[in-house]
Amino acid sequence: MPRIAIGVMSGPRDGDILHLEAVPGTALIVGRREDSDVCLNYDNQVSREHASIVYDGQHFWLEDLRSTNGTFLGDTRITGAVELHPGQLFRVGRTWLRLEPTTLLVAESEETSF
Repeated sequence: MPRIAIGVMSGPRDGDILHLEAVPGTALIVGRREDSDVCLNYDNQVSREHASIVYDGQHFWLEDLRSTNGTFLGDTRITGAVELHPGQLFRVGRTWLRLEPTTLLVAESEETSF
C-alpha cells in the first residue's frame, strides 16, 4: 500500500513524521479533532476539520475545508484544491507541515508480489 509521510515543522511536535496510508481517492483530514488523520489538538488556530490531503493515484491535493483561519501553501492562502508536491511546506493554524520527499514508499512485500 502506498504511504504518505507528513513532517511536522513547528510547534510542540516539531520533528515528528507521521506515516499514513495513501489510499487513492480517500481524504486524509488535518484538524484539531482527536480522530483526525493528522491531529493538531494543541493548536487553537486549527479548526476541527481544517484541511484535507487527497492522493488521486498520481498526485497529492491539498484543500482547505472552510476553516476559520485558512490553509496556506507557502505564504499563499489557498482556495479550492491545489496540487501538493513532495517537499512543499503548508500551514494550518500556526503549525507548519511538509509533504515529505519520502512519500509513496511501497512495502517491500508489494514490490515483489506478482
